[in-house]
Amino acid sequence: MGIADTRHEILQALAQTKLDLRDARAILTAGDDPEKVRAAGELEWLTHQRLMLEARLAECDRNAARNKTFFSGSRQVWFDLMLQFESWIAHG
Repeated sequence: MGIADTRHEILQALAQTKLDLRDARAILTAGDDPEKVRAAGELEWLTHQRLMLEARLAECDRNAARNKTFFSGSRQVWFDLMLQFESWIAHG
């Protein structure tokens, strides 16, 4: 999987995490006591997940900004081909 694909997956996960954070905050303010307890735990976990995803996104952006060499491009193509081959074996 290339950096662009990884970045796209991280952005999707980050968007879902932000939606889940919004829902947890809404339950925390308007839910009953057991729901609030679950929402508080989920809110803490989701906040940690959001921070990790944002750090991973920044890392992807830094890696994308590096100069690409012929060797690194060839290595990425080889990795993608092997990943597709393994997927084909596993599912085919």
